[in-house]
Amino acid sequence: MERWLAALERRYGRHLPGNLTYWLVGLMGVTFVMELLHPGFREVLMLDPEKILSGQVWRLFTYLIVPPSSSPIFVIFALWWLYRMGTTLESEWGAAKYLVWWLVGMLCTTVFAFALHLPADNSYLLMALFLAYATLYPEERILVLFIIPVAIKWLALLDAAGLLYFAGTLPGAQKVLPLVAVGNYLLFFTPTLAGLLRGFVKRGARTSAGRSFRTSAAPSRGVRRCAVCGVTDEDPKVDIRVCSCDKCGRPTEYCLPHARNH
Repeated sequence: MERWLAALERRYGRHLPGNLTYWLVGLMGVTFVMELLHPGFREVLMLDPEKILSGQVWRLFTYLIVPPSSSPIFVIFALWWLYRMGTTLESEWGAAKYLVWWLVGMLCTTVFAFALHLPADNSYLLMALFLAYATLYPEERILVLFIIPVAIKWLALLDAAGLLYFAGTLPGAQKVLPLVAVGNYLLFFTPTLAGLLRGFVKRGARTSAGRSFRTSAAPSRGVRRCAVCGVTDEDPKVDIRVCSCDKCGRPTEYCLPHARNH
């Protein structure tokens, strides 16, 4: 997958339209304004297989530009965050890979929506995009509630848990759509995740080996015993000294009283 995407980027990247995120953010903003002026406008854009088959073919594409909320404050934040994620990923991946990410997500969502006769929106694709961003930049911090700095990797865990929760609790065939978004993420990031896992295992092995080396290399000292009275330093109250004076002739161990008086 990575080799094919790299070849695609080298061959066609310069010919592909860039700044896809600008269009997504801008059209979502327009859709939000239209929803304020004409309540229910967003419903005309949603992916609905039955209505598409009746002739409303624009729904195959327009569900991507439906904003994730009808709350003005939330929409402003969501569009800013989409802009930040999208432009960064497009810069990191290149226009070709970024475009393929969206095309694969759209295609899979559309196929399963038709196969299961389900309406769909872009919410799970946006959640998967957040996972992609967090995988590449796990230590980046954002201010939750504009106050609390939190590393993105922890928010990504909540995001992944949310996708799995929806997959497990939505009724009937609806639980497939979150899994489609997870599948799109895994399609692009399985090699990356495998590399991260191998690195984690290697770091753990090196840490374990280092601890074992330090333990084995630590000098072991036997019990020291007074040559006169036989007491040992196993008793924490006993202080054993080593004397190498001419009278002893060789290093000899004594308890403190005998060391003073021998």
